[in-house]
Amino acid sequence: MAPPKAIDITIKTLTPLWTGGIDGKCDRIHETGILGSLRWWMEVLVRGMGGNACDPTEQKCSAKNGLCPVCQLFGAEGQKRRFRLEIQETNISDAAIKHPIAANLTYTKNSNQKTPTWYFPDPTQNTKPQPANTPKQGTFILKIQSLHPDFKPEIIGGLIQFIADWSALGARPQMGFGVIQVEGSRIDTQDLYDWLKKVEGEYKYPELPSLHNIFLAKIQPKAFTETDTFNLKYDLRQLFRPQAGKPDNLKSLRHFIMGTVKNDRRAAKIKISRPYDEHGTAVMRVWGWIPETETGIYPNGWDREKVVEAIYHHLTATYTLHEWREMNSARDTVKTNESSAQSFLCSLLKAKESSNREN
Repeated sequence: MAPPKAIDITIKTLTPLWTGGIDGKCDRIHETGILGSLRWWMEVLVRGMGGNACDPTEQKCSAKNGLCPVCQLFGAEGQKRRFRLEIQETNISDAAIKHPIAANLTYTKNSNQKTPTWYFPDPTQNTKPQPANTPKQGTFILKIQSLHPDFKPEIIGGLIQFIADWSALGARPQMGFGVIQVEGSRIDTQDLYDWLKKVEGEYKYPELPSLHNIFLAKIQPKAFTETDTFNLKYDLRQLFRPQAGKPDNLKSLRHFIMGTVKNDRRAAKIKISRPYDEHGTAVMRVWGWIPETETGIYPNGWDREKVVEAIYHHLTATYTLHEWREMNSARDTVKTNESSAQSFLCSLLKAKESSNREN
């Protein structure tokens, strides 16, 4: 019997990496934190191809009632994952980050000046000791081993390359964490694309993240500091705030897009990386998903197009835009108004639309 198929991928962090274990603490690089982001992006890609990807917040697949393709890969009730992921920390240390970090800008709220500030648990504080919870930096190896005779670990390898190209690995990407680089040769993404082709269908997901409502951008910041990330977070939030003295009829929209930690907590749909070096140039990634329809969220005159255009206009007016990828959009910097999900995905993956490989 042939040994299980396996690949090793060496990863270098370009911005700090945050992964939480069962207790939510980043005392090391946790496999669960890596698997969570891998699964999220696989769902995005499957939905983009019109495939069946369940919404785990509303319905759960199981071996008894049927499994969507993503649950077949990543596991569900009564179904094991089709691969094993192990982490070997080769050169990992705690990242140095500011505690807390504030934007360089202020805004007026209830006649008071407010400075947006973000807080991180600091394990170095002697007066208020915290459990180990510092993001990590350095290099590590992801070991991916197939647990199913028909599964190629290169499918997950291709997904990791996609994330390295466009987004972030691990948790808390809204805090700028998780930009990575694959060391050595670029991972071939063809096996990932071929697998996605096999699961394509006619499903529609107007209110869930998919290739149809996502954008992926790279900009050149004015400086090379952590503060750039949080200044931009503040600026984007201000795009959805009314002029001073006018009723705040954009509050629900602002919280829906940029998130809120108060009362009905919402995760931000827009993620902004910390600056990192890309071929000798300081770069920040900005990506997110804005649904076509969302009951009760868009006030009069607002829709997805207006929201995304406001973000795009701010980025192009304030920064040097390196790339903007968006399906079926005149804003795309590679091919405007690309309506084919297959072609758009191929462009993102740098894969070939037709492959003669055996699957």
